Amino acid sequence: MLRPAIILFSLLTIPLRANLGETVEQCVARYGKPIGYSEAGTKSPFGTVAFTATGYTLIVFLINNKEVGARVSKLDKSAFTDAEMQTIRGADSAGSSWTPTPSDDPTCLRWTRGDKATLLYDKEKHMLIFTSEEMANAIHAPPVKPSGGN
Repeated sequence: MLRPAIILFSLLTIPLRANLGETVEQCVARYGKPIGYSEAGTKSPFGTVAFTATGYTLIVFLINNKEVGARVSKLDKSAFTDAEMQTIRGADSAGSSWTPTPSDDPTCLRWTRGDKATLLYDKEKHMLIFTSEEMANAIHAPPVKPSGGN
């Protein structure tokens, strides 16, 4: 009886969560010093900042200094348990619950939220992928062509 209570308490203290809409500064305040970063460029409209916390790696996708998506995986690359996924989903609920929805990919579990955010769990790669509506729109937008002189 005590062991399940300890496991549940440990999961509830996981500070890791994708907080769609937060700034880089808020992410740094939550997770500490980043372990890596990249800037948006011609190949990707997103910048990224990577963190490690409590046995997890979090890669935050940014547009205009705002988190629009995130990828969460365990440092040991193991699968997430249902309880871990539920805890992480609950930590980033933004005031509405995640609803399971059908996935076109049999290797992924999928949830959506009222604000059109999506969460995928890739069962083969053992990672959670949070995507905001803004990130989805940026992915599907036509590439911006550089303006040139005549």
